[in-house]
Amino acid sequence: MPTAHCVSTLDGFILEADSAFLELIGRQHHEIAGLSYKEITHPDDLDRSGAMLASLIKRAAPVRLQKRYIRPDGSAVTANLYVTRFADPDRLVSTLFWNEVGRDLPPARLWEMALRVRRLRQVRREEFGVHEAISPLGDILNSVYLAEAEGRVVGLAEIARESELSPAIVSRWLKHLGDQGIFETGPNRDANVQFTHLGMSKMERMLASAFDVPESD
Repeated sequence: MPTAHCVSTLDGFILEADSAFLELIGRQHHEIAGLSYKEITHPDDLDRSGAMLASLIKRAAPVRLQKRYIRPDGSAVTANLYVTRFADPDRLVSTLFWNEVGRDLPPARLWEMALRVRRLRQVRREEFGVHEAISPLGDILNSVYLAEAEGRVVGLAEIARESELSPAIVSRWLKHLGDQGIFETGPNRDANVQFTHLGMSKMERMLASAFDVPESD
């Protein structure tokens, strides 16, 4: 999975970037210095990008966002970003990673599948009752995935509410998944729970597998 990095101001003006980022957005180095994220972000993703910038706090865990970039030829490319805010001087450092073209499903399809998973859980509860619904692990993973895909920050309380689990159960699962390297929560998992790179890779593989259709004999 390719990766890239760029550094920008707090309001999203690019200061420097590596060659992988330039290749991703299809531009030369002299074209991106001082360029605003608004000029290269897909119009439909501008609001989520702005909300992400507004949510960044010094020394907090990185915020993750899926967004599309517009290349000079008008084509769009989707990337996943981990954005961290640093101080002295105030800067945003973004780490980007994306799937190689033609290999895996785009994030928009995976987001759609996450919504389907949530709906399937709702139907299962209606048809078979609470105890036969999907496992707590699936509920928690899906809750965090949807929050990240939609540019929201989610903590323990929100996860408990969305998954209809007790905070105590959610807290135990978050600790376990953090120990397994699936989630990162920083010093306070009540405020911000996010997938690690490893955890996101596992989650996206799981969601993508739902689209697999066995070949007929």
